[in-house]
Amino acid sequence: MLNLPVNLMKIRLLLLLTLPFLLTQSPAIAITSPAFGAALRGEVTISGTTDVPGFVSSQLDFSYASNPTDTWFTLQTSTQPVTNTALAVWNTALVTDGDYILRLRVFLTDGTFQEVTVPLRVQNDTPIPPTPTPTVVSSSNKPDVQLPTPFLIAASPTPTSTPRPTPTPLPTNPASLSQTAIPATLGLGAMVILGLFVFTGLLLRFRRY
Repeated sequence: MLNLPVNLMKIRLLLLLTLPFLLTQSPAIAITSPAFGAALRGEVTISGTTDVPGFVSSQLDFSYASNPTDTWFTLQTSTQPVTNTALAVWNTALVTDGDYILRLRVFLTDGTFQEVTVPLRVQNDTPIPPTPTPTVVSSSNKPDVQLPTPFLIAASPTPTSTPRPTPTPLPTNPASLSQTAIPATLGLGAMVILGLFVFTGLLLRFRRY
């Protein structure tokens, strides 16, 4: 149990000794834009950081990716340290399409230098392929429903009515009786029959006398 406080004191002492060293550290040099492996077209702004202890000057160069002779072309030099600031504007239309390397080199007061490189690709004459749009694939297990292809049904012609022959009226039958003549005829017949009965009765009565 006594070793635990001793170990904690050792850790605190170590932190106190290393903290000033960590606080005095400055960010390393870097090319912050364009990104690693980017495709460039036209005029491109190159940004970076050169603010390191012992800074004297900085130099921004480029070369072909295949550079067996170690030949570099200077884009910009500066005597002022910067942090994530524009270093130069590179007109990539003045070089042929292909793979290149950007190099940022910082010279220090002790006669040494620090550098960082970023591979890039210049692509002015050939179009830069667009970023592919991800295709959304439905995870539904529903079966695909095949809809029938619609088709048009020709309209049938409107039926026309067949003209019927108009009946020719027949001539009036002279022997036919109208509805008003039938009752009159029946009444007349009844009166004739009644008259015959009366006449027959009178005839029989006169014969008896």
